[in-house]
Amino acid sequence: MKKKPSVLSLSDPAWLTSLGAAARAIGSDGFPAQLLRLFAGLIRHDMAMVVRYARFSAPDFLICEGLPNHIIELYRSGYYRFDPFYDYWQQRERGGVVSLREVSPPGQAQSRYRRVFQRQANICDELGMFLPGVGRASIALFLERSAGWFSAAEKDRARRIYPAIAGLYRAHIGRVFAALGSSRSAVSPSPTRATLLVDRSGDAVYASEGWREAAAQPAVAAALAQFGDRRSGQIGLPDDRVLHVEGLEPDFPLAPAGRMFVIERRGLAPARRSVKEVLTRFGQALTAREREIVELILAGHPSATIAKRLGIGRGTVKNHRRRLYDKLDITTERELFLLYLDWLAQVDAAEGTR
Repeated sequence: MKKKPSVLSLSDPAWLTSLGAAARAIGSDGFPAQLLRLFAGLIRHDMAMVVRYARFSAPDFLICEGLPNHIIELYRSGYYRFDPFYDYWQQRERGGVVSLREVSPPGQAQSRYRRVFQRQANICDELGMFLPGVGRASIALFLERSAGWFSAAEKDRARRIYPAIAGLYRAHIGRVFAALGSSRSAVSPSPTRATLLVDRSGDAVYASEGWREAAAQPAVAAALAQFGDRRSGQIGLPDDRVLHVEGLEPDFPLAPAGRMFVIERRGLAPARRSVKEVLTRFGQALTAREREIVELILAGHPSATIAKRLGIGRGTVKNHRRRLYDKLDITTERELFLLYLDWLAQVDAAEGTR
């Protein structure tokens, strides 16, 4: 069994060495890993990762330590719309340190996520550090535990180092964008997204390869013209894409007080729709009792709790489960959740919601 590294203190020479390594990595591909090492060195954990959250698109895993690939793919398949940290960034766009309990409102969405996804991922608690970037995007450093909760002292330690880590990340963003305007090679700020930077006069100072390809499309050119001098806003594009513009700060490298245009493919919005509402769509073949059981399953209740809530025996619940699984042509609870996600997305699309 691999021995877990010891937890360091803020004054430990090893942690200070990591701090120096992160500073040296500013502007390089290895920078996110160095930031994660700083965070992870101070707090006991079982898994660690870096996730990029954008304003419109689905989350991207940049680094993932300890989480199996099949769990990552499960998350990407649509489970992320139940992720309370995803909802946190979509709703607040606020930097800082937050725990799973702090971002988890009471209700069915979180219990479904905990029962169906986090249990499979062997995650009991998570601690996230959100570092806002540009274009309403953020990277978040995460530590996960398979058992037990992060203590108040550990959360306080994370909050004490937040200004230093956020400052390093801001310096990294500045170095990356400053290098785009020179002949030096630079890490792409967003290699998979079409990005355009214009200065305060409206002249283009940087266009990614993705932007140069997209700019030739009539829909993109028309949307760009609609913005005029606006410093914020978004316009929908064909193929479920969105073009949005954000103003840049006066001290932003390469385009001070300029604007950034970004094209993203829309992800699924955080799930807020009630289970009953969607059950009327995909559960039409089910009896009223079977729909009740599906609702309780998706709310995260095991068979014993379902039996108690409905005043029936556990064997009766199992029989209902078997029959409703046959009607829906599935065999597992995971397939039921995926079926729910699929119909939830179809209902959203039909009603024009994100």
